[in-house]
Amino acid sequence: MVSACALLAACQTTGSTPAAGHAGDSSVDAALARAAAASRASGDKRQSLSILEKLYKRNSEDPQVAVDYAGALREAEYLNQAAMVLAPFANDKKGLPAAKTEYAAIQLALGNNKSAEEYALKAVTQDQNDYRAYHYLGIALDSQGMHKEAERAFRKALDMWQGDPIPVMNNLALNLASQDFLDEAVAILEKAQTIAPDRIEVERNLRIVRTLQQSARHAPKPTAKPGGKPMAEPVSH
Repeated sequence: MVSACALLAACQTTGSTPAAGHAGDSSVDAALARAAAASRASGDKRQSLSILEKLYKRNSEDPQVAVDYAGALREAEYLNQAAMVLAPFANDKKGLPAAKTEYAAIQLALGNNKSAEEYALKAVTQDQNDYRAYHYLGIALDSQGMHKEAERAFRKALDMWQGDPIPVMNNLALNLASQDFLDEAVAILEKAQTIAPDRIEVERNLRIVRTLQQSARHAPKPTAKPGGKPMAEPVSH
C-alpha cells in the first residue's frame, strides 16, 4: 500500500482532555474541524495533522474525531500511534463502521493483511455501502493469494466508488492480471489512463500488462502481481 512520507518530527497524543461543558467548547471544536479540513484541502497535511491532534485531545472519546486523527497519523506514517488511537473504537462491535475501515487501512500499512481482512469484513458487515472497506478487503485478500475473492471485493468497491476511482481500478486490473485475465486488465488500465493520464503508476502497470498480453502469456510471470504494491486511494477526513 502506498503511504505518505513522514511529515512531522514528533507527534504526542498523551495529555489530559479538557473537561467538557465549558462555554464555547463546541464552537472551538467546530472551528478546529473546519481548519483541519481547509488545511487538508490546500495540501498542507502537516498543519491538518497538528490541528486534528488538538481536536483529538479535546475530544478523545469521539469516534469520528479518532478516525480522522488516526487517518492523518497513518498518512504521516505514524502507524503504531494510529493503531493505538483507533483500537478501542475499532474493537467496539456496535461502534462506528468507519473506525473499523480506517483500522483495516492501518493494518494494511503495517503489513498485517489477515488483521486488515478481519476488520474490513467487520466494516462491511455493519455498512454494506462502505466502498473503502471493500477496497481494503480486496487488497488484504489479494495479498494473501485469494485472488478470486479479492476480485469480488474490488468489483464491489468500484460499483459504489465515490471520488478518485484510479486506485481501485488499478488494483482490480492487477488482480485480473494475476489471474491471467490480461485483456480485461489492459482495458481497465487504458480507461484509467484516459481518466488520469499523468498517473505514473498506471502508465507503468499498463506497459507491464501489455507486454504480458503481447507475449501471449509466455513471458515469465512475476512473483508478485504486475506493478508491485497495490495503490491506496486518497482518504478524506
